[in-house]
Amino acid sequence: MRFKDNIKFIYNPQVSVGGEDCKNILIKGDNKAILPELASVYGEKIKCIYIDPPYNNGDTYHYYNDNISTSAWLKDMRTVFIWLKQLLKKDGSIWISIDDKEMAYLKIEADKIFGRENFAGTIIWQQRKTRENRAVFSCNHEYVLVYAKDIKAFKKSRNLLPVEEGFIDSKYKNPDNDPRGPWQSITASVQAGHAVASQFYTIISPAGIEFNPPKGRCWAYNQERMLKEIANNNIWFGFDGKNTPRIKKFLANAKIGLTPETLWTGDNYGTTDSAKKHLLSLFPEMEQVFDTPKPEELIKQIIEIASNEGEYVLDCYIGSGTTIATAHKLKRNYIGIEIGDQMTELVTRRMRKVIDGESGGISSSVDWKGGGQFIFYNFDKNKMDEHKSVVEQTKPKPSVQYHQLNFLDLFKQYKDSCIVENHMIREDLGAYAIPRSRFINITKNVLIGNVKKDNFEQYLEQSAEIYYTGSRFPSTVALNKLYYFMPYMKGKGIRDLYLIKIARVGCRKEGQLGEDKNDFRLVFEIEYVDQLFDDYKPIELKIWHTFTDTTVRELITMYEKFFSSSYSSTKGTEKSLKFEDFV
Repeated sequence: MRFKDNIKFIYNPQVSVGGEDCKNILIKGDNKAILPELASVYGEKIKCIYIDPPYNNGDTYHYYNDNISTSAWLKDMRTVFIWLKQLLKKDGSIWISIDDKEMAYLKIEADKIFGRENFAGTIIWQQRKTRENRAVFSCNHEYVLVYAKDIKAFKKSRNLLPVEEGFIDSKYKNPDNDPRGPWQSITASVQAGHAVASQFYTIISPAGIEFNPPKGRCWAYNQERMLKEIANNNIWFGFDGKNTPRIKKFLANAKIGLTPETLWTGDNYGTTDSAKKHLLSLFPEMEQVFDTPKPEELIKQIIEIASNEGEYVLDCYIGSGTTIATAHKLKRNYIGIEIGDQMTELVTRRMRKVIDGESGGISSSVDWKGGGQFIFYNFDKNKMDEHKSVVEQTKPKPSVQYHQLNFLDLFKQYKDSCIVENHMIREDLGAYAIPRSRFINITKNVLIGNVKKDNFEQYLEQSAEIYYTGSRFPSTVALNKLYYFMPYMKGKGIRDLYLIKIARVGCRKEGQLGEDKNDFRLVFEIEYVDQLFDDYKPIELKIWHTFTDTTVRELITMYEKFFSSSYSSTKGTEKSLKFEDFV
């Protein structure tokens, strides 16, 4: 899983500490160009992502200018989020640092990409402990937005915080000498808000005392289950059998730890000032190291909650290098990306000091003595076109038009790559930036295809994957010329324009239980661009499964021409636009 066959990644042995088989990777270049390349190699392999992007707060810093329009900044962040989501494992998570100015807007954008249902929480971090003379408030906090790839999977895999010494002995005891070992008791009743009738009944203790659930509560188990638990000695009534029933929870089955809280103080997790002092201790010769570094204590807390030793941590805005330095000390594998000069002026030098056993930051708390490796790549996006031409010359290509779609052959031929990858996006806008309406290129081909409304509207203004079987896709459509996609909604028509990022062969239920790996489909990975029309425009389809490809210009021109000539004869009733009118 390296980049030996990708000439855009230029290995630098002079900067690297270790060979190309090392799993710790630093890359200098534009993250919006690099992330799509990483996704093809590290897709769904990253356990924890932490990013500290430019906050767009209007300030100018030593290494970068943090002052662009909110819309342009959000567009950049959205592009990055799209690719980071593809890199995350199912139980992975992304942690995003941000301040007050853009936090609300950024969260809305993150909700769209990662899903509101996968929002795990907001950490409030005390970044400074001193008071500043500001216009209204002395702001001493920042936020860390936390999203899971899949919130249920993340809850199961995320780590709890360590407990203090003596915690287990104080909580878990064995007063009845149970052969299963120490246990603690918890209440046998729960809130009755979602209770069912079977949770309301009378429990009779071994001493013959009757117990009913307290007012507003019900028993945790139904009566049948409760009787089994009593018979199995899993319910405690006290030594004399007269106490209120409680459930026994055994240490052997417990996941010991504390649930993380959302208020992280500077005393426990460091501040910007403490992080600066750490950097100055590493580089005393530098007058200015970095304006807003994060402390290793903060990143340690994030990495330890979100990952385990040997798993991958990624940061595509590595700044002063705190994330990768902390990941290295915590024995995680990591990938760090940075476009700025601090990558060579600061980060690689810092990592060499980490390998040599520097004692600052979290070193003492994790008993860091040094060791390890990292490899360094320069990313040269000027080699993209050259690489593309080499690939096209060496990779077998399908015919321009498919006379017969043999999905099994296509899958075998392209199982490790895609049939169509939209390199034109890079050429037009750079690094898979998602175009908005002012960037619509009317000369590009657009595919119009039938999409069931109930399967598609959930994706509006987001990314989506559309699946078609061979029987539903015509052999006359030239896949390698497609650029845009417009869904036809039955009973409504066409309106929204999407970008086709990739066309590939896959299975309809990829990654799901019961997947039929031979049920091959043509998969379009698309991204919302904008509304091409103000409202849905009707199109008459001859049959249910109908497709056509044309250009945006031809579609608009033919639509306007058709309706301008039809108004007088239709007496105000819009006439449906047929595909054959503009194919």
